[in-house]
Amino acid sequence: MSNQDEAARLTRKVTAVDYAGILSRNREVFLLNYAVDFRRFDLLISELQDVWFRVTRERGSDGASHVGLILPSGILVRHCMLAFQQLVSYQSFLAWLAFRPGMEALLAAGKWVDDPKSARIWKERDANRSLYNKTFSGDGLISSSLRRSADFRGILSRLNDQFVHPNPNFAYRDSSLREASSETVVFETSFFDRQADLHEAHLLAYLNLLNEIVTSCDRLVENIFGAPRTSALTAPMWPVSEHEAARAKRLAEGSPVAKSIMEELGLWLF
Repeated sequence: MSNQDEAARLTRKVTAVDYAGILSRNREVFLLNYAVDFRRFDLLISELQDVWFRVTRERGSDGASHVGLILPSGILVRHCMLAFQQLVSYQSFLAWLAFRPGMEALLAAGKWVDDPKSARIWKERDANRSLYNKTFSGDGLISSSLRRSADFRGILSRLNDQFVHPNPNFAYRDSSLREASSETVVFETSFFDRQADLHEAHLLAYLNLLNEIVTSCDRLVENIFGAPRTSALTAPMWPVSEHEAARAKRLAEGSPVAKSIMEELGLWLF
């Protein structure tokens, strides 16, 4: 067999039907493997919405309405949901890409609470790009109103670097070469997570980060309206960092890459 014939034999196209079938199977497998995590996410996303519903129903201690915050909070909720669906499909790299706009929306909300005038700067971005960039980029996105905003800003930078731009780290992470014969190598680009431990690390990173986001949002909204709300996150299964500590530690000890994922993207401490 010639090299060209062998190359043709080893070449495989991606079809929409095959891709859809794998997505469907992956989602079924996830529900079998991580039913508890699925329910945990469902409660977290419900809590996040309950936190932000307050801005549609209440007024601040000064009598002012803060209903404008429903815009960034809606973006946050949407992208938290979209991101989790990618984890369910075993596509961690897409999960963080889908989540990124939600994180930036959350940081913008903190800025709006710090200074309501910044909302106009955001809205009129095209009128004064330099002022917008100064207010809503780099450390300018860190606010005093949003708990852990500096940590969240750091994660946003890592998402930009690791999951948005096709730099070498991005390119090589889901690509591989393997030897098929003495004269032929196969190049593969993966559409799905290939290592179970790394997928689980991304899952735990995401759940812990979302737990921190819900807590931070709850604190921010409570400071606006002056009264705490009843939260389901006081139950024994919360927070994620305590309830899943042994599981996360096992993953971290077994893989430096998994440890880095959980620390850098999920704010885990080991």
